[in-house]
Amino acid sequence: MGVIAGLLSQRYVEHRASFRCAAPARVDAGVRAATVGLLEAAVVWHRGFDYHALVSPPDEFIAWVALHGTGTLATGRERVHFTRGGVLLDPIDLPFAAILLDCAFALLRVPRQIVGELAEQHAGLPAARLRFESMAPVSGAARELWKQTAGFLCRQLIGSRSTEVSPLVAQEMARLAAVTLLEAFPNTTMTASLAGGPGHVAPAAVRRAAAFLDSHAGQPVSVTEVAAVAGTTTRALQYAFRRHYDTTPTGYLRRVRLERAHRQLQAADPIAGATVAEIARQWGWANPAHFATAYRQRYGMPPSHTLRG
Repeated sequence: MGVIAGLLSQRYVEHRASFRCAAPARVDAGVRAATVGLLEAAVVWHRGFDYHALVSPPDEFIAWVALHGTGTLATGRERVHFTRGGVLLDPIDLPFAAILLDCAFALLRVPRQIVGELAEQHAGLPAARLRFESMAPVSGAARELWKQTAGFLCRQLIGSRSTEVSPLVAQEMARLAAVTLLEAFPNTTMTASLAGGPGHVAPAAVRRAAAFLDSHAGQPVSVTEVAAVAGTTTRALQYAFRRHYDTTPTGYLRRVRLERAHRQLQAADPIAGATVAEIARQWGWANPAHFATAYRQRYGMPPSHTLRG
C-alpha cells in the first residue's frame, strides 16, 4: 500500500496517505500508463483497502472517470461525492482531501500550457486568467463527453506502444483532451466578458502565417508558433484567419492535412499494403472514423473509395 502511495505521489500529485484494510492478503493496486508528447493516459486502481489522502494542488490538469468504487473529494469550498461512472477534475489551485473506497480510475493528465493556449485561442482569455471553478462537470452531457474522450484516449494510448503514435497524432490527442476539459468543466472561458478588440493583422502577415502552415503541415505546429511567425497575438490571428479563410489557423491546418492525405490516398497502392487508417494517422487523425467523416464532407466519398480507385 505504501508503494502505490509513493508511486502516485511521485507521478501525479504530492500527498500524505493513510489506509484502512480488512484483509491484507486481498490487497491489489497498480498503474497502467502511457505518455505521448505532453499527454498522459492512465488506469489506476486499488482494491481491498480504503485510501485516505491529503493532497497538494497538482501541477497539471488531472481529470478522471471512476471505473469502480466510491469516494469523496473536498476542498475548503466544495465537497463532491462520486460513485462508479462519476467524473471529476482534481482542484488545480487548492489542496484537497480525498477518501477513495476500493477504487479504479481512468485518467488523463493534460499540461497547463496546452489548456491555457486553447483558452486564449478560442475565447480570447489570457492564460493567466484561466480558472476552473468546480471539480464536477457543468452538466450530464459534459460528463458523458469527458467519459467518451477519456475512454477513447486511454484505449488508444494504453492499448498501444507510444512509439506507434506519430507526433502529429500525439499533438491532436493533447488538443482533444484540452478542448474537452474546457468544454466539460466550469471555467472562466465560459463566463469571462473580455474587453478590447483583437487588433489588426495585415494581409501580408496572414499570408505569411498560412505559408508557414502549408510548409509545416507534416510537423506538430502550435498556434503560438504561427502567431510568432506572423508577428501578432494568437487572438488577433484567430480573427484574421476567420476573415481571410473563414476558419481558424487550426482549421486551416486540418484542411491542408486533409488535402495531403487525399493526394496520398490517390497515389497509394492498397495491394502493397496501404490503408486508410495508416494514412489518416500520418496526417494527424487518431480516429479513422473522424477522418472518414471529414473526408466525406470535403470530397463527397469515403476515403476507401479513393484508395481503391
